[in-house]
Amino acid sequence: MSLKDNPILMQLKMKSIDEKKARGEYVESKENTDNSPAKKSKEKEDRKLRNVNLTVKKNQQSKNSDLWEQGTVRANEKGFGFLESDNRESYFIPPKEMHCLMNGDKISGRVVFQGEKSRVEHISLVEPFLTRFVARVHYDEKGKLTVVPDHGGININIDVVNNSSGHEDFKEGDWVIALLTRHALQGGGGHQAEIKEFIVHADDEQTPWWVVLRGLDLPKESPADLPEYDFKDKDFPRVDMTDKPFITIDSAKTQDMDDALYIESRENGGWNLYVAIADPTGYIYEGDSLDEYAAARAFSIYLPGRDIPMLTRKLSDDLCSLRENEERNVLVGRMEVEPDGHCNKNIDFSLAVIKSQGKLAYDDVSDYLEGCETDFSPNDVIKEQITLLKDFSKARYVYRRTNACVFKDKPDYEFVLNENGGLKEIKVVHKRTANGIVEEAMILANTCAGKFLADKFQAGIFNTHSGFDHEKIGEVQELLEQFNYPPDDIEKIETMDGYCKLKRWLYDSNSAYLDARVHKYSAFAEMSPVPAPHFGMGLDYYATWTSPIRKYGDMINHRLIKSAITGSATPKIPEDSTIESMNLARKLNRSAERQVKDWLYTDYLRPHIKSTVYEGEVVDITRGGIKVLLQENGARVFVPTSFMCNDKKRVDGNNSLGVVILDGNKKVMHLGDVVKVRLVEISESRSIIGELIDRLY
Repeated sequence: MSLKDNPILMQLKMKSIDEKKARGEYVESKENTDNSPAKKSKEKEDRKLRNVNLTVKKNQQSKNSDLWEQGTVRANEKGFGFLESDNRESYFIPPKEMHCLMNGDKISGRVVFQGEKSRVEHISLVEPFLTRFVARVHYDEKGKLTVVPDHGGININIDVVNNSSGHEDFKEGDWVIALLTRHALQGGGGHQAEIKEFIVHADDEQTPWWVVLRGLDLPKESPADLPEYDFKDKDFPRVDMTDKPFITIDSAKTQDMDDALYIESRENGGWNLYVAIADPTGYIYEGDSLDEYAAARAFSIYLPGRDIPMLTRKLSDDLCSLRENEERNVLVGRMEVEPDGHCNKNIDFSLAVIKSQGKLAYDDVSDYLEGCETDFSPNDVIKEQITLLKDFSKARYVYRRTNACVFKDKPDYEFVLNENGGLKEIKVVHKRTANGIVEEAMILANTCAGKFLADKFQAGIFNTHSGFDHEKIGEVQELLEQFNYPPDDIEKIETMDGYCKLKRWLYDSNSAYLDARVHKYSAFAEMSPVPAPHFGMGLDYYATWTSPIRKYGDMINHRLIKSAITGSATPKIPEDSTIESMNLARKLNRSAERQVKDWLYTDYLRPHIKSTVYEGEVVDITRGGIKVLLQENGARVFVPTSFMCNDKKRVDGNNSLGVVILDGNKKVMHLGDVVKVRLVEISESRSIIGELIDRLY
């Protein structure tokens, strides 16, 4: 399934575009923002060609009354709209016709020209934009039940003709899932909808989570537990490693511990690192009901203050969780690491039994290793483990920093909820020593697993990244020339070595502006069933197997690894459709996290409207304004040009160059700049609007 075949993702994309257009920050393509002479010349020729085509169409229309266009409806808040055709031409839709249309509808219609103006008439519906949608309950002046779609570009009441939700006591503002049963253009009156599912009452503090999850058709709860669970891998021999002091390091509240670490020094220097991973595939066989649940969900969902496991709670939080002082069946990978952090990427896998000797928390371990005041007092065995792990992680980071790619540490933001589930505060969380230990151990384990799967099967679930968008390589090279990047190295940026060298150069340059501009040309990371490199990390292969409780792809890799080390039948190699399904699930989960955060931010920041001043980094620049990431809490604020300068006509935001230009020639702001903003408004679509404290003019 592709993105265009998924109605929920398509509605998300259209909603995002409409909100950006409403703020004046939508840029359809690079052609709209490139100010080079060659590009301007091309645009001029394109305009001439479109004008010629328009003249031809006018002449055709004068001779032939059957000139029809097909495209997408773009509504204007003043009541009229436009039909945007596939060839990027726009035709006016009068308010009278718009009464039967919704923003995003695909329509066809007859285009009539009157001088230089055009209008669309005799409109017919090709495909309605709304199908399944989130809405709020509203009773009209006569007390009739209607629903209002939760969509920034659609502000209409739709009559409810059927309620199949099983819920009767609707109150004004309640949230529901509705299904469009009749479009106004399909005859018989206006739009009609059926309420399919009640989500939550208007005053419920759980609203952001439940509305977002059900709006994306994601589950609200874990799969139902079975009466009992049978461990089905009893016949496979397992190594007894219960004497080795494995430890887990997670957040203090974590219950689904799926990785444990043990490290030992080697006689000639360096370390032997053991990574033990929970073994849910011992309980879940390929194709059984639990496997189908996991495949359908693909990932556990992690939202601020909430998690919805991929597996049942009994499996994820109990039977498979590597609990302290409890024996657990695991898959263990052993790797040899040199004193300088080098590893030959060979990994020895074995099925084993371990007993964690410590459930440790990130902050406790970090406080101890960083010399902070703490109540955490590990015994000698644990003390030795975390000290060796600290030395290992430092060596590995330096090695990756020198030979591959690393990312600059950026703060995370923890949403702390109150007893009722509402947002209490937002804490800034910086990466610390213990987080680095776990990160380096997992990266190394997944790197080695990628090589193992590539060598053994030439198949698995691989995380891949191709570097730059290959269609934009020329633009990247032109940009690097402007910043005096060595010409010989510019020619190599499409290779792994060349890409990594560039990323290291950018890291050392410490230029947020240049780094942000180069990043805009990056390709997207994807999952692949065949081995491929991950340029973003500077790795030949990267296949995760360290989170099988939380990721279905890791379960697939577990089964492949198990078959290799036990000699059992090779499991089914994932098909492209499985990979596409997992990629879509990941997009939906990320969208859910982003939407919940946006919702919580608006509630959290509403009391600060027109009062508090924040510092933030400019992370995006468009013709309509700038987007600022607030350093105090991670919220993103849009500052329109009208709130940047007293005369917005003097300001031009250039998305391609990543600069704000004043009076046509003066660069007054860049990506990465730190600015001060005051919040002025929160829109109905939950966008946060701000103003510059120090205006450009």
